[in-house]
Amino acid sequence: MSIEAASDDQALSPFLLRLARTAPFLFMGVLLFGALAWRPTTAPIELETLASAWHMHLHDSLVPLRNGIPDPGIPPLLHWLILGGWQVLGVNEWWPRLVPALASLATVLLIGATALALWPHRTETPVFARLLLTGVGAFAIAMTMVEPQTLAQPFVLGSFHAIGMLWMARAAAAAPGDAPRRGRLRRWLWAALLWLACGLSAALAVLAGGWTWALVPLLCGAGALLFDPPPGGTGADRRGLSARIFARIAARIVPWLAGAVFATLVALLPAYLWLDANGPAISLLAFGNGWLDPATEASRGAAWTLLLLPAVLFPWICWKTLWRALTRHLRERLGTGFRLCLAFLAAVIVAGLASGWQLIGMLPIVCPLSLLGARLLATQAIKPKDFHAVVPGFLALMVGLLFFLMNIVPIAHLDAVWRQLFDTPLPIWLGGIGLLSGLSLLVIGYVLAQLSPSHQLSRTLQVAILPVLLMTSLNLEFHGNLRPFFDLTPVAGRLKALQDAGFSIGVYADYRGEFDFAGRLAVAPTPLGSRAAAARWAAEHPGGAIVTYFDGSPLRLPALPMFRGVARDRWVAIWPTSAVTGADSPVLNGQF
Repeated sequence: MSIEAASDDQALSPFLLRLARTAPFLFMGVLLFGALAWRPTTAPIELETLASAWHMHLHDSLVPLRNGIPDPGIPPLLHWLILGGWQVLGVNEWWPRLVPALASLATVLLIGATALALWPHRTETPVFARLLLTGVGAFAIAMTMVEPQTLAQPFVLGSFHAIGMLWMARAAAAAPGDAPRRGRLRRWLWAALLWLACGLSAALAVLAGGWTWALVPLLCGAGALLFDPPPGGTGADRRGLSARIFARIAARIVPWLAGAVFATLVALLPAYLWLDANGPAISLLAFGNGWLDPATEASRGAAWTLLLLPAVLFPWICWKTLWRALTRHLRERLGTGFRLCLAFLAAVIVAGLASGWQLIGMLPIVCPLSLLGARLLATQAIKPKDFHAVVPGFLALMVGLLFFLMNIVPIAHLDAVWRQLFDTPLPIWLGGIGLLSGLSLLVIGYVLAQLSPSHQLSRTLQVAILPVLLMTSLNLEFHGNLRPFFDLTPVAGRLKALQDAGFSIGVYADYRGEFDFAGRLAVAPTPLGSRAAAARWAAEHPGGAIVTYFDGSPLRLPALPMFRGVARDRWVAIWPTSAVTGADSPVLNGQF
């Protein structure tokens, strides 16, 4: 350990340092316990993936199924891990939810190693990086979601980790021209192994989240060269400038870009072989691509969800200390690691936008942002009296106040005003919000906002706990009040009973398998996309049942359904096919 690194550790309280190193894993433990104990698996994304894995289990298939039909365009890695766990542990709900949590744990461990590789002389940087990552709202939300991009995140970071090791070794070595041939050969072999590791890690990211993550090595490699400063030289050296530029292109840029292209091709190879064996390989661009597959629940053409990106970056996006540190840092010359992280951020943004998953596809940006923030905070001078958590704490107070007001203002009045403004009803689960979570957020958020620790590390801990507090309050709200709205087991159980009795099941909606795993349905219901299709299917299956969604009052139904319940933000009814008399049948209306 260097003298500078040792002095950093000695300046900190041993208890504070141990607490900061342990806190990210404590945060993850609290979030995982709250999700497993109180929150049910939610539709659409989680239950869509579980339905596909459930039917794969029933049919002994390794190809993901969509409504019972093989679809090799779905990235299969998450499904394979779920199936592998079910083979050992039996079919259950907790193992699929544990898979993204384990992937998130790998991300937290790896981001500390990446920060240390980029800034080996600053031993506080890995601690800050892990705190920033586990303390961002997007990470707290996605950590326990059965969702492909959460699984892809550690592999995306792993590909950058290999590039970071290569770039830092490249910047530090700058081998002289008369270096021994054996030393140069060893460096070339080490570089080849790192490029291979980068490609293999990106390949796993491709199998988890889609082909666009193969762009990260290429874009990050090209971006690293773009952010690299040009070779220096004074006026007296201008005659040799062209020679230096040519030597740099020949000896540095060309091998670097060749390695990036090699890693990208290695990343794309598993997806190509997978599609070639199970479907037309020409559909590689559609592999996990939401733009070319808009039927996926996670990508219904809702590009407006990108506007919510600042919300999922809470609380760091509204933390004055971090922005002040960025302002000060930009006044100085950017270091090699900082410039490389900027290239990583640009690569992840491009790949996330190209994925077509809108907001969910942007999830991996929390990794480069956490690395950049860690570098800023590790050298940020603080003020002795700075109530820096006021703004993030104030936003948490606003959420608590919203929950509190939901118990004071009649939801029917809010729904009427909302319909007048936007011509659409409010989600029905808003009427189930309780008082406990709102009061908890108001009290604890106020106390946290008033604290003013003296060290930067303790201040980061103070702000990082806010998303954990918000998600824990939300999980408690699920346990006490919201679970009946989001738990689809009652509806799915009735569908299972009907299916066992010989009824054919159809769903008049853009159905993505919400009830399949919850009810352990042996056959996927038939999605009916139009009124004409529903009427035609009802005529062909006189002994069947049709599921419909509707808004409004359940007391105004035109007939008595076989079952009535709730599914997330809408009412749901199960009708006998005899009730569907034609395409204009009133039971198919979406508003009563």
